[in-house]
Amino acid sequence: GKVEEGKSFVWERWKSKVLQTDSLPVWSTNLENRDSISIHHWELKKEDPMPFYFVRKSDDENRKHALFLNLHGSGPKNSEFKNTLAWTLRFEDKPSAYFIPQIPNEKRYRWWYKPVQYAWERMFRLAMLSDQIDAHKMYVMGISEGGYGSQRLAAFYADYLAGAGPMAGGEPLKNAPPLNFRNIAFSLETGEHDRGFGRNRLTTIAKEEFQKLATENPGQFINKIQLQPNKGHGIDYTVTSPWLVNYTRNSHPKHISWVLFPMDGRYRKGFYNIILNKPLAIKEGDEYDRLVFDIQFHENTINVKVELMNNEMTETKKVEDLDFSIFLDNNYIDYSKKVKVFVNDKLMFDKKVKTDLSNMIESCAIFGD
Repeated sequence: GKVEEGKSFVWERWKSKVLQTDSLPVWSTNLENRDSISIHHWELKKEDPMPFYFVRKSDDENRKHALFLNLHGSGPKNSEFKNTLAWTLRFEDKPSAYFIPQIPNEKRYRWWYKPVQYAWERMFRLAMLSDQIDAHKMYVMGISEGGYGSQRLAAFYADYLAGAGPMAGGEPLKNAPPLNFRNIAFSLETGEHDRGFGRNRLTTIAKEEFQKLATENPGQFINKIQLQPNKGHGIDYTVTSPWLVNYTRNSHPKHISWVLFPMDGRYRKGFYNIILNKPLAIKEGDEYDRLVFDIQFHENTINVKVELMNNEMTETKKVEDLDFSIFLDNNYIDYSKKVKVFVNDKLMFDKKVKTDLSNMIESCAIFGD
């Protein structure tokens, strides 16, 4: 009882604090006349402002809505922006809401650069606080350059997502490590004749890897990866969101994989309920530029395997000087019993844990969740 009271107290305080200074804009609901749909702008750090549409595709304002972040391709940004809105209105996924950004600057045409990373984190944080958005039904998708972006973002931010749906893309897997997709639904649709940048080949590689992971880990790597027959770079975009919207986020998975990899030189501080207490002495460009965690929760025992991994994800080696914490609640443990934590088969913790409001506050501040 006290834990639940503490959670409610911290969450309500967090909510009121954030919403004093920031909120999502009012979404557009009259979608018949596209020219009348509002365009909002967010200021970005060290980048031009980012215009975006924020629309709700349902007449029932009392429902909680799935939220899709939908990223456009790399043509002229004005027409790409409008086309993405037009496609969004065709997708059969109600009750849903869409955050449709326009690339801030055509000279820097990537959806995973640092200035926009901060914008996605802001969007997730505010969506979590919204009474009209279902925090367990958030997805990222996109076409072409937006396909690459959504695949990378899904690997980086999987702990916020129920699913991801890149289209007409296909990233090298080192840029979007498949292990991070454990516990979310992943759709990848590419044309079988889409040879540009090896998209069809990279999609086939992804399909093989995800099928292998799904076979070895039943139920944990839900995926639908398809080469659409007789299609090139233009494919049927209408199949992705209706499939994704059936899936719900697993906010307390019992098995977490986290490849801590850099995106535009930046590493996340945490993932699900794990945080690094201090940054590692690695950086993008190093041979071993990432860390891989495997964490399994079974009753009151937590098994952590952790190693450094090379950029190509083919080799691992021992990690030195690692300092991390795991946040636990009654979804994971029985407070009345001791908790055992093994790190690389060595017993590192074996005692009861105390609930502490300061831990709830720290977790809330880091994840906004």
